[in-house]
Amino acid sequence: MKIRGRAIAVVAAMILVAIIAALFYLSVGSPHFTSVNFGGRSFAITNLEVNMAQWQQGLMNKTVTNGTIALFVFPKPAVYPFWMYDTYYNLDIIWVNATAGSGTVVYIARNATSCFSPSSCEVYTPNAFANYVIEAQAGFASRNNISVGTRVVLG
Repeated sequence: MKIRGRAIAVVAAMILVAIIAALFYLSVGSPHFTSVNFGGRSFAITNLEVNMAQWQQGLMNKTVTNGTIALFVFPKPAVYPFWMYDTYYNLDIIWVNATAGSGTVVYIARNATSCFSPSSCEVYTPNAFANYVIEAQAGFASRNNISVGTRVVLG
């Protein structure tokens, strides 16, 4: 009897998560950004991460080049920590707070170090709320003069 009650609770929780995700996509539409502009310089988005499975995968086990730009889209501004587990390359992680696709950089983790054991991974946590996070090859922020306060437009 207890097992059946737990199974029902698990199924109910899964249904609740699915409803919340559906409401998010109905309220904002499925985001479809193809570019990001930092202070007048535009870059193509190569990876768009808009759901839990994509957020967890990110650039894990992928080749990252100078042209790789991953954009993580979250449902609301909050503190979203990142780590670099099973990522083959060091990255710059850029947190952006934006409304209607326009905003500013609020935090940057430069040259975030990859790791291959969960117990040894550093967690990069911003000190400000953001609803978008951009991952790019380490050095991207410096090469493009991106700093906290840089204007960002998503298109």
